[in-house]
Amino acid sequence: MKKLIKLLVTFLLTLTLLVPSSLSIYAQTLSMEDTHLSLTEKKSLDFEVDFKEEISLDQLSFSLGDKPLSEWKAFNMETEAYDLKPWIRVEDLSIDGNVLKGKLVNSLPYGLDATDLRPYPRWTFEELLGTYPLVVKDEGSGAKASIDIEIQNYTGFHKYEEIQPDLDALIAAGNEKGDRFFKYESIGQTDEGREIPMVIVAKNEETIDHYLNNTLTEALNDPAKLSEKIAQDDPTSYQVPIFINNTHPDESPGIDAQIDLLKDLSTKEEFIFNGQEKDSLERLKVSDVLDNFILIFCVTLNPDGKAENQRENSHKLDINRDNIYQTQAETKAMSATLAKYNPLTFIDLHGFVPEFLIEPTTPPHEPNFEYDLLMGGEMDPDTKDVVDDKPGAIGHARAMGDVGIANSDYTSYIIPMFDYGDGWDDAFLGYTAVFSLIHGALGHTVEIPAQNQQSLLAAKHAVLGSIKYVLDNKTVLYQNQLEIFRRGIENEDNKAVDSWLVKADGSVGGRPRGENDNFFPDYYILPMDKSLQKNVNEVYDMISYFLRNGVKVYQSDIEVTYKDITYPAGSIVIPMNQAKRSLANVSLYQGTDESDWGAMYAEIVLNYPKLHGFDSVEVRQADLFADKLTEITEPLSKPATDQNIESDQVVIKANNNDALILVNKMLADGKEIQIVNESSDEIAMGDYLANTEDMKGYLEGLLVNLVESPDSIKATKVEPPKIYLTPSSSNYAELADETRFVLNQLGFTIVEDIKDANVVVDSSGVFEKDALKDKNYIGIGSMALQAVKDQALYPLEIQMNEDGGGNEGLLKANYDLTNPISGSYQSDDIAYVSSGSVMNQPRPEAKIFAKVADDDDFYLEGWWPGHDFVQGQVLGFADSMEDQNFVFFSTDVTNKAHTRYLYRLLANAIYSINSENFIEGEGLKVSVPKKDIQVETTEETTEEPR
Repeated sequence: MKKLIKLLVTFLLTLTLLVPSSLSIYAQTLSMEDTHLSLTEKKSLDFEVDFKEEISLDQLSFSLGDKPLSEWKAFNMETEAYDLKPWIRVEDLSIDGNVLKGKLVNSLPYGLDATDLRPYPRWTFEELLGTYPLVVKDEGSGAKASIDIEIQNYTGFHKYEEIQPDLDALIAAGNEKGDRFFKYESIGQTDEGREIPMVIVAKNEETIDHYLNNTLTEALNDPAKLSEKIAQDDPTSYQVPIFINNTHPDESPGIDAQIDLLKDLSTKEEFIFNGQEKDSLERLKVSDVLDNFILIFCVTLNPDGKAENQRENSHKLDINRDNIYQTQAETKAMSATLAKYNPLTFIDLHGFVPEFLIEPTTPPHEPNFEYDLLMGGEMDPDTKDVVDDKPGAIGHARAMGDVGIANSDYTSYIIPMFDYGDGWDDAFLGYTAVFSLIHGALGHTVEIPAQNQQSLLAAKHAVLGSIKYVLDNKTVLYQNQLEIFRRGIENEDNKAVDSWLVKADGSVGGRPRGENDNFFPDYYILPMDKSLQKNVNEVYDMISYFLRNGVKVYQSDIEVTYKDITYPAGSIVIPMNQAKRSLANVSLYQGTDESDWGAMYAEIVLNYPKLHGFDSVEVRQADLFADKLTEITEPLSKPATDQNIESDQVVIKANNNDALILVNKMLADGKEIQIVNESSDEIAMGDYLANTEDMKGYLEGLLVNLVESPDSIKATKVEPPKIYLTPSSSNYAELADETRFVLNQLGFTIVEDIKDANVVVDSSGVFEKDALKDKNYIGIGSMALQAVKDQALYPLEIQMNEDGGGNEGLLKANYDLTNPISGSYQSDDIAYVSSGSVMNQPRPEAKIFAKVADDDDFYLEGWWPGHDFVQGQVLGFADSMEDQNFVFFSTDVTNKAHTRYLYRLLANAIYSINSENFIEGEGLKVSVPKKDIQVETTEETTEEPR
């Protein structure tokens, strides 16, 4: 029974000289038991108003907020305006004496029982939310009464500003209980300065400390010993973390379900819910849960997105694609938190899949996972399920689904591993839940069906189903995780993993060992010596990356020779015999070619050495560094730039991204920069020439390579770029958003009005041809190239698979070293395409500066069905036509802000495109004839929900 809510509002009809003295003073009482309307649920709220005097129905008016009820119009999807019949009204009005009775009724303002549909109502529903006074007025006497009505999305929904007060209140309530411990922790800040909120619930604070300083330390260093111990001990003698998260904040039940669970944990003694079937009650005592687990709730990983009711973060990037790249503040915070707590399970609450989807995924699976231990055992070749229903991620998913539907209106759920053939894979570690697998957690993306209260209930109870399952199987699940760590420490390549690594035809492929007995090497060397390392800046970044992710990093104490190359003392060494071996290896190894599969969800190429552009050496000699290493526990600071330059002018080598930042800082301050147009032993085409004294004030925090300028050097002045970026083609994160983020990182000047620009950089294809008439143009990726072709901006020939915009590949490539755009690369190098296109032979006047290698083994890794047509084709060229300069890239040089090695191609195109002698270089020749495309269609899911 709801508590009766009454609001008494007394309006004094003040007696003044302007008001007749005969007017009486009235008090009106408006009473309601429920004062909440919902956008996603039809409701009828009874109300009464005692006017204390005679009234007439035809004299009454009703308003909500600052407008009459007649103006609360429903939304018209066709006109994209609120112009349909009112969705809030009063009904069944009657008068009993002086008392007005009636119903305040709402229909669905968007005609839907959920608010997840894009673009409407998902992007607009929050504008309706709030607390508004319902005013009932007798127009005859002027008497009126009011009561506050709250319009909700659904019961339990939170706007951003409501989250922290609720967390503060429930933390205080939980700690007042005395038998449980609640702790708020900000795991980091977004780039807009918002805290990323996390709440930890445990039996007491000592439990958390003991886990972090004892249990986890032993797990990561001597897991075999700990496994033996827990097999004999009472399960309540140790506690392990269960982690619940929300990544996409506009999938709001993922936030609200966590807060609902936290409220229950702070006030209740037990959870009572339907078990794996409706009407089969389960009781889960809070004390039993906290005797066994530490519960961690990252209420939202993306508070900037929540504040704006959007999927992406403040840079318009999707952080559920960034967990392995870690270019964003949010994913850096999450990766450090996962490494710190190393949970047993990780549930990432998402939306929206109408069928209620719960991972595990389809193949192909990333081979660095210890997949058999994550699933619970080897795969049964007949059922494609885990043998003997052993406890693991599959049983865990079923438990979540069973309890989720038993406590909501949903009647079924799906598991991609069994309900999809392909297209929902875990070959890519960008997704938060999939990334947790590499830490040995049972990680699951849970995709609830809709944005309404039923999905909140499904999400909440899926988590309860998870807790119950892990409680029932705690010892074996934790032993499986400890076995993952043991395999790492002993660098064991267990063949049981192979059963899960199937090919597209269903046969077992296993780990790609090549000619090696062990899939994993013994070490990786990241040289620091200039003669062995082309980009030491990236090595410093990799040290920080590995340490943040819990990977052990070392420096060599003495020089070591391997395969006739001597690596000096101080070289960075990553041994594979460590608990987080798989995370290190997945970052450094060359990945796989999955082109036989019909569908993939997103990119799979990671390969830090190639895409960040540093040298990494795989070592297969077990004792090479025995007793020759010292562990690094803190990131190393980059040294200062060597400024020992005596010449008046200095050549800034264009061989790392700090050089681009330096050039842009100087240009922004009006300093002259020239781009080098000739090469010598130490100087490459595309290096930068500056005044030595001008440069010295801009080097703080930057590590660049400087060379004294010869007395005579051919160079062209760089006109300071003013870049107009074409807008994104959708409200999803895409290449255009990544290009903006990268160019901002590098310090380029971006203008918002195309009229102010001297160069247009297009990654989206969203432009009007007439607006580009007097603008130099750079096009990146298939959307831009297709738009150029369709609008006849330039006579461009491109090839791509039908629906192949998501095809990708790391490719062998050739670069023209006589062109300033590409002169700082190697003639035989790499390129990366993520939008599935290549260009064919351009006009004879054009200069090709990048193309796919002619070699038959040009394709290195990725997913690009039927990629034979790519061989030898064009990746980049420059041309000038009708007083307009053009540069075109099939190479997606800014994709996910992970293609750091390729940034210099775009930067030098920008620096060069406004110069008078823009078209330079000998140009590459296309010698492989154009081939017909053999694949009719390919499929890829790149949009939401995941």
